[in-house]
Amino acid sequence: MPLHSFDMSKIDERLPFGKQISPNQINLREALQLVRDNPGDRGTLEREMGNAFFGSRDDKNRRISGMNTFLAMRSYCLVTGDTEYALTALSEELLTTKDEQSFLERLGQHILLDLHGLQVIEVVDSLQSRGVKVKAETVAQELIALGIEPGGASGENINPLRLWLERAGVFVAGKGQWTINSDVVKKLTGASTAEISEIVDLDKPQQAFLRALATYTDEESPLASKVRLLAEIQNPGIRFDTKVFADRVVKRLAVEGWVTLEKATGGRGSKSGRITRTDKFRQIISQPLMETVLEQTHLLDPVSLRRPLAELLKIVNDEKNESSHARGMALEGVCIQIVRMMGANFLGWRLRGDQTAGAEVDLVAATSNNPYLLIQLQSKASTISGREIIDREVGIAQSLKSNVILFVSAKKVGEAARRAAAIYMRTTSLAVLFLEGPDLSGGSSAVAAAIAREWGYVRLIKAKHGQERTRAMTE
Repeated sequence: MPLHSFDMSKIDERLPFGKQISPNQINLREALQLVRDNPGDRGTLEREMGNAFFGSRDDKNRRISGMNTFLAMRSYCLVTGDTEYALTALSEELLTTKDEQSFLERLGQHILLDLHGLQVIEVVDSLQSRGVKVKAETVAQELIALGIEPGGASGENINPLRLWLERAGVFVAGKGQWTINSDVVKKLTGASTAEISEIVDLDKPQQAFLRALATYTDEESPLASKVRLLAEIQNPGIRFDTKVFADRVVKRLAVEGWVTLEKATGGRGSKSGRITRTDKFRQIISQPLMETVLEQTHLLDPVSLRRPLAELLKIVNDEKNESSHARGMALEGVCIQIVRMMGANFLGWRLRGDQTAGAEVDLVAATSNNPYLLIQLQSKASTISGREIIDREVGIAQSLKSNVILFVSAKKVGEAARRAAAIYMRTTSLAVLFLEGPDLSGGSSAVAAAIAREWGYVRLIKAKHGQERTRAMTE
C-alpha cells in the first residue's frame, strides 16, 4: 500500500521519540543517575545532561540537546512527569542490574514488548524475506501501514531504537546492520521470529483477545464474551463490535489454531461460544508470558498465576486453617493476576506477603498502551475501613509520581475510605480505584466489570469537579 495513502494524523500509536537518546550519543545509565541526583529542577537536569553528553556544542545547543534527552527518556517510559519528574520503576530496576549486558538486555526486552520493538522485528523480517532493501525509510513505510508512526516518512525514531536493540544483541552489530539474532529475540520475549510473525499477522482486536485469554484463570473453557470484556478493560482503545465479534475474532482465531471453539448452551453471552486454549496458544503465548511474569516477580508460589481468583481469595481469608505464609503467597497471586487483567506490566514490589505475615501486599505496575498509567497497588487481607490508609498511599503517590492508586481488599471497603478517595480525586490528578472481596470472588469477568465500574466513578467525580470549577470561574 503506498505511503501517501495514509493520513499520518490518524495514527494513534508511535515509536518512542528518539532524539539525543541513541547509545552513540549518551550513556543511559549515567543519564538515569542524573535524573535521580537532580530531583525537582528540570532546568538544572537538562543543563547537566547537555554538559555530560554534548559538551562540544555551544551553550544553546547543549541545553536543547539536554531537553531532547529528557523528552526521549520520558517517551521510552524511563522518566515520568514534567516539571516534577521521577524515574519509573523500570529505570530503578535498570540501575540495579549487575552488569552492562544485563542492563542492555532488560532495556531491549522493554523495547520489544512495550515500545513496538516486536513490530519492528517483524517488519525487518518481512522486508528481508521479500528481497526488499532494509533501511529506515522502508521500515518506516511498513510501520505506517501497520498504524505505527515511526517519526515521519524518513523514520527518524527508528535508528535510535535499532541501535539499542543492537546493543542488546537483537540485531547483529555493524553499521546499517539489520540481521536479526533469533536466539536473542527468543530469550528476551519467549517467542521466535516465526512465531512473532504469526502473532503480528493478527489484527489488534484479535491480539488483545489472546492476551486477555492468557490472563483469564476462572475456567479452562470460558465463554468468549467473558474474555472479550476482559480484553476491553486491558485495552481502553479497543471496543469489539458484538455483531461481528464471533466471526471476525473468535472463528478467525479458531481457524488459525489458537483456540478450539464449541457452541455454548443458552444464556447471556453464549452466542460467540466457548473457547479452549490449544497447545499452540500455550507454547507461543501463555507459557512465555507466564515465564516472563515469574522472572520479573519472583513469586513465592508460581502456581498462583494459574489458580482461579476465587480459590486464591479463599486461602487469603482462611485464617483458621491456612498459615500466614500460604495466605501471603495467595495475596501476591491475587495482586499479580489483577495487574495482568488490567493489561499492566509488573514493575516492582513495595511490600511482600512474607514481610507482613500475609496481611498486606503492595506493588507498582504500569501500562504500556495509551494512556501511560503508573499504578500503585495496595492490597490487604482485611477490610479497608478508615481514611488513614488513603492518606498514606496518596503521600506515597506524590513521591512515586503514580497517577493511579488501586486498593484491593479481600473483604470490604468502607465508606470513609471511599469518601477520602473522592476528595483527593477532586483536588488532584489522581485516580483512585477499589476492588473488594465480592469483586474478586466472582473471578476474572467480575473483576473486569468492577474495574470498569471504578473508572466510571472516577470519570463522574472528575467531570463533576470540572463543572464546579467552570461555574466558579464564570460567576
